[in-house]
Amino acid sequence: MCVLSILKSGKSYGYEIMKELEKFNLELKGEGSIYPILTKLKEKKLVQVTRELTEQGRARVYYELNQSGLQYLEQSTEEWISIQQDIQALLQTHNAWPKEERK
Repeated sequence: MCVLSILKSGKSYGYEIMKELEKFNLELKGEGSIYPILTKLKEKKLVQVTRELTEQGRARVYYELNQSGLQYLEQSTEEWISIQQDIQALLQTHNAWPKEERK
């Protein structure tokens, strides 16, 4: 869901996606960790994959959210919000929610 959210802003490549995740303290274990995730997204046909040459003449693989990926992201986000609200309600009910944030 996080990778798809990043790709909603536009196409990107593995290292760039990894750096964006790190900005939100969502670090992966090693630089190569992002590529299995991107491969699964490709296999599930949630992203479009293209190759482009860099200024140095090297091929770089870019990933871009497609319509199926956008629909999956929207559905997953709705489910995540619902789960988060349910967990928050449970914690508040049992006085386990931080006191400064209780209603």
